[in-house]
Amino acid sequence: MIRPLRYFFKEVLLNLRANTSTAVISTVTIAFTMVLFGLFLLLYLNLNALVGSLRQEIKVILYLRDGISEKEIVSLHDKLREQAGVSNVTYVSKEKALEDFRRSLEGQDILLRGLGDNPLPASFELTLEKTFQSSEAIRRVALQLKGLKGVDDIQYGREWVENVNAVLETVRVGSLLIGLVLGLAAVVIISSTIRLTVLSRHEDIEVLQLIGATRAYIQMPFLLEGGFLGLIGGAVSILLLRAVYELARSRLTETGGLLGSAVTLMFLPAPWLLIFLAVGAGLGCAGSLLSIRRLL
Repeated sequence: MIRPLRYFFKEVLLNLRANTSTAVISTVTIAFTMVLFGLFLLLYLNLNALVGSLRQEIKVILYLRDGISEKEIVSLHDKLREQAGVSNVTYVSKEKALEDFRRSLEGQDILLRGLGDNPLPASFELTLEKTFQSSEAIRRVALQLKGLKGVDDIQYGREWVENVNAVLETVRVGSLLIGLVLGLAAVVIISSTIRLTVLSRHEDIEVLQLIGATRAYIQMPFLLEGGFLGLIGGAVSILLLRAVYELARSRLTETGGLLGSAVTLMFLPAPWLLIFLAVGAGLGCAGSLLSIRRLL
């Protein structure tokens, strides 16, 4: 078992030395492919995390009709607490609503002069559970609450949620399409590289065939070569992605400092890094297999 492995790895080194320039081109191609895909993946993961945090701030607001009694408010509060998907219920009185509105217009109180009676309605602000924060789930909750006695109107950020979900879906599909196209290009380039290697070792391969070497035995070094090139390409792509990530994080940290709020980014989790290496090796093996199946 050890002897064949030594032979395989020796052949891989010989092949790489004989075709250094094409091997470098293949490695760079895989690294470029994985970097572009990784950038889209980083964008998707960070947007998804950002949307997840923002969704926690999404509230369904029930505006109450004028003249509603205290007893009706208490009864409505109890019903809302029992509603499926509602994690928290906060009552905002007319006075509190006006106070919050004044605070939002701090420095522009002149706009409220002559306002007269408080025109703002009392309301209930509902915070939804995590499983009820999709646009469709929010819509269902709003429809169920619309017919409650004492409720005049309901508002929620449905359009905002749908727009953000559309952006996330676009990024996800875009990353998959770009990864697929560039992955196919990497396979073709590696296939050409291995083809040149096979042609340069044609005499050695004929000798092996004459002495009875199996097809799998002859093909294995070329398959390992492609996998090795892909593995190196995947590792290089991770290093490049890390450099881009650190640069973006430092720039956003400076921006967050100027804006007075912290801006955080997440890098690819450890399982994704292993997947990157595996995908790189897989692309290399696929390119090798495509070539050697035609020639051997």
